[in-house]
Amino acid sequence: MIETMRFALAEGWASLRAVKVRTWSMIVAAVVVVYVVLTFVLPHVISTDSTRSRHWETPLPSVVLGLIEGVAYGLLGVGLVLVYRTNRIINFAHGQIGAFAAAFFGVEVIKWHIPYWVSLPLALALAGGVGALSEAVVIRRLRKAPLVMSVVATLGLGQLLVGLGFLINNQAGAGAKFPSPPGMPTFRVGARLVTPSNFALLTLGPLVVIAIGAFLRFSRVGVALRGSAANPEAARMAGIFASRMSSLAWAIAGALAGFSAILTAPDIGYQSASSFGPSLLLRALFGAVLARMFNMPLALFWGAVLGVIEALLHWNFNHASFVEVVLFVIIVIALLAQRRLSGRGEEKGSWASVQALAPVPKALRELWLVRNLGRTIAVVAVAFLFLLPVSGLIDNTDAVTLTGDFAFVIVGLSVGVITGLAGQLSLGQFAIASIGAVVSYQVAYRTGSYLESFFYAGIAAAVVSVVIGLPALRIKGLLLTVTTLAFALVVPNWLLQQPWMLGTSGVDPGRPVIAHHALNTGKDYYYFGLAIVAVALLLARNIRAGGLGRLLIAVRDNEDAARAFTVPAALVKLQGFALAGFIAGLGGALYGHSLSSVGSSSFPVDVSTQVVVMAVVGGLSILSGPILGVLFVFVLPQFGHLDSLGLVATNFGLLIIIMYLPGGLATILGRVRDRIFRAIGRRAGIDVEAAYLAEASSGAADEDTGAPARAPLTVAPRHRALPGPVLEADGLVKSFGGIRAVRGVSLAVNAGETLGLIGPNGAGKTTTFELIAGFIRADAGTVRFRGTDVTHLSAEARGREGLIRSFQDAALFPTLTVLECVQLAMEKRDPTRMLTSVSGWTRAEKRKEAQARELVSWMGLDRYRSAQVQALSTGTRRIAEIACLVGLEPEVLLLDEPAAGVAQKETEALGALLVQLKAQLDLTLVIIEHDIPLVMDLSDRIVCMADGEVIAAGPPDIVRTDPRVVESYLGGDITAIERSGARRATGPSRRTKPAVALAGSAS
Repeated sequence: MIETMRFALAEGWASLRAVKVRTWSMIVAAVVVVYVVLTFVLPHVISTDSTRSRHWETPLPSVVLGLIEGVAYGLLGVGLVLVYRTNRIINFAHGQIGAFAAAFFGVEVIKWHIPYWVSLPLALALAGGVGALSEAVVIRRLRKAPLVMSVVATLGLGQLLVGLGFLINNQAGAGAKFPSPPGMPTFRVGARLVTPSNFALLTLGPLVVIAIGAFLRFSRVGVALRGSAANPEAARMAGIFASRMSSLAWAIAGALAGFSAILTAPDIGYQSASSFGPSLLLRALFGAVLARMFNMPLALFWGAVLGVIEALLHWNFNHASFVEVVLFVIIVIALLAQRRLSGRGEEKGSWASVQALAPVPKALRELWLVRNLGRTIAVVAVAFLFLLPVSGLIDNTDAVTLTGDFAFVIVGLSVGVITGLAGQLSLGQFAIASIGAVVSYQVAYRTGSYLESFFYAGIAAAVVSVVIGLPALRIKGLLLTVTTLAFALVVPNWLLQQPWMLGTSGVDPGRPVIAHHALNTGKDYYYFGLAIVAVALLLARNIRAGGLGRLLIAVRDNEDAARAFTVPAALVKLQGFALAGFIAGLGGALYGHSLSSVGSSSFPVDVSTQVVVMAVVGGLSILSGPILGVLFVFVLPQFGHLDSLGLVATNFGLLIIIMYLPGGLATILGRVRDRIFRAIGRRAGIDVEAAYLAEASSGAADEDTGAPARAPLTVAPRHRALPGPVLEADGLVKSFGGIRAVRGVSLAVNAGETLGLIGPNGAGKTTTFELIAGFIRADAGTVRFRGTDVTHLSAEARGREGLIRSFQDAALFPTLTVLECVQLAMEKRDPTRMLTSVSGWTRAEKRKEAQARELVSWMGLDRYRSAQVQALSTGTRRIAEIACLVGLEPEVLLLDEPAAGVAQKETEALGALLVQLKAQLDLTLVIIEHDIPLVMDLSDRIVCMADGEVIAAGPPDIVRTDPRVVESYLGGDITAIERSGARRATGPSRRTKPAVALAGSAS
């Protein structure tokens, strides 16, 4: 078992060695750039009165101080890297786990009088246990949910640990009282006093990292842990319990956090677990990000470098908060400089777990009350909120408080767009909202037009949101949270304090004046806030219900498939960032004008994380989720007057909701809704149970309209065929690290031809498809389509030209319905415009829906029209994928294993369908397929690959019996590669099984 994992790790190390020189070159370059910026740039951009000297100074005491603090940052970064490598998430409770152990340690030594060196291993064991328990109870519970849910769960866990740490130790943790390690020396370096805890951290910290590295590299358990982190599936096949290894990684990371917290607490003035919150976490993330969330020694190194940089910045400049600015800039540059990630997403289908509302059967949707129940509840809620001030239930103070909650609802709506629809976790939405507040104040102060000020507030916030979202265009995963967290710290600590923003003392924002009526009272402003909430809800509703929402979900669910559908993924992401920022800007403007004085302290970083938790707790999948979240996260503590124990209980409740209700409180609302619908249906005489059973069994409630129509589909006019091949690949080469996946592959496809591409697993077939379709860049070689070199075109651009590809898994977009997927395919000829979609203009959407319904009916998929793709069987999903490919109107279609996962008795129907589509749509096909009889029947020519090279090409009968082809498969036995026996004499064009049979029988 271990030898298997050692071999896998050896291969990975071989790949890493290929880029080792580049990595160290980047490190040297980064150090040089940092030095140049600190020495020559900053002294000229910072005003003279804010600098100690025009000359950069590096006093030894400051370097020693920075190195000590940097080792603490590095140790925390090492723990973050270890967790990320294991679970691909960023543990935002990392610092709080250590701080909780430090609080317990203080009680051990000070209250219980247990010796220091006896208490230390007990506290570290507690930190490791909390880390392991967090993984086993919280993270493992959310393993099928999107990764952002696990990250948000760690936010909730951190808040819970803050409260628990305060309960167990609210006094013994004070910096002056916190115990220092006995037996360690105390000495001075210049004016700097090196305390026992400083010396222990500086000497023991690197030793701890070396010990962990040796454990991971040389011990059997360590090798198993690394192998499990690199490839969990392979680890399970080797007999390694990946879940246990994950818990072990969290335990080691927790112990590291505890070690750092205990040794830094005496000097940083530790008061509670909140001292180890976002600011310290950002410093730990600095080293982890520069280490690419992979290399633990590099994380320690960059943490130490950061400590020195921070100390020298404090010495040379009077801007105490300027460190966050430098961190933000370096992190953004580091993320933008990282190699752009490609390949398939890792979370296909995971977003289905946060869907709070189940589909409603067609029989019930026809009832007026069912269709309009949501609107009825909304009208009642608005009427209640409208009458609340005049009813006497709230006074002006309460009205101002509720108006602030309205602002949180609006910012929560922006989280629903950027996270719920776009799948990008942003921890800076409240900081973006603060930009809206500042701009609204500035515009209103200069023009007196408050409505205009709100509009410009949204525009400014949208621009900022796009800028800080740029790293998400290059990197997949959760690293955008690092950028947004840095931004959330920079804004209140530095940006808002600038004289051209709000200054250090804040400003009076003034209450809006609407139609010459000043909204001076809290109740007057309450009604204005209610109107702004209505506008934000309308915008968010239009985004969710329109084509733009479908595009955002498609990119979130399966970015590569969306690009294959010609969706400009980068542009769609930017549009999502812009719209989320615009909505957040409205919320910030509303919040700013509700305050008597708005300043940097009005937008603390903790509220940014609370807003995210609020949106998740309410429910990311529905429009009203932020409203439910505000009630639980903000209104309950505000009006419930909770003490410390009550707040701990509330935080525990938040964590429980995230763990057991990934769809949020909206899940409970959905269950109540279903009960109401059932009662309404029974009163109307509908067999409700039969309707829901039909919904569950078929995946949709729409009626089956029978066999598909046979009328030819409308096809866009083709480009006039040019002499020569329609598609050419010449000398394609692609390497991944030290592995050469494709080695000089050349092939040509003539118009109207079907070319089969065969070969054993690992032959490079799919990589060749990726190169031809533009999903990865070739190291060498060219691709020509219709005689034009398209080598440097993106996948989307090649798709718009008519070069379309499919994927092996046919995953499509798991949370979209079949009809929505086909509508998405219509984007090629009728793209969604952002402004028309946001405005609620539905003419184009109705046109695309009509076309999609026609195609769905032609493919025999009416029964599954309203079914989510993730609920379909493999065979039905394959037919849905082909329907989408037809909607894309391809000229050349690259099919990657279309029969994979389809039962053999349906393979003939699939072949017949492909032949029929090729004839009616005038297609050219290139097919990767392991079903040899199928691909031999379909193809005019066959190309066989092995080890990244073409080993045979020609007519099917000749290639099939070529000794090199037979040998490349299982030991030269031709019967072993024939999935259904010898090649059939009847060609696919003579098969009579209707295409609809595949969809029907596969269900």
